[in-house]
Amino acid sequence: MINERIQNYIDNHSFCSEYLFKDWEAFLDFLYEEGGRVSSILWWEHCKKNFQHGYGGYSDPDDGEWMYSEIWFHEDGFEEKSLADIKAYIHETREHGLILGDKYISHDLVPSFYLAD
Repeated sequence: MINERIQNYIDNHSFCSEYLFKDWEAFLDFLYEEGGRVSSILWWEHCKKNFQHGYGGYSDPDDGEWMYSEIWFHEDGFEEKSLADIKAYIHETREHGLILGDKYISHDLVPSFYLAD
């Protein structure tokens, strides 16, 4: 169960119901300081709306020509990982990108989070 302080942070900083944050590192820092944990990471591509390769998503609240497109790639099993390990995984994935379809590699990736109970 999410504590009230974590829920307030999410309500004030996430711009959609999928726990997408402009500053995902600040969210993770706060979450782990409060004793919360991540269970899964779902990836989104930040792209111009007319160039999306994903499956719909959310408009960028700062620029209506851009969106966060869900690419249906997620990984589970983060409950036992340290905050440093999770951040390293995210940075490495963002650096190397994910292959979408046969050839397209996305490098402008943004994580969202499922939280452990």
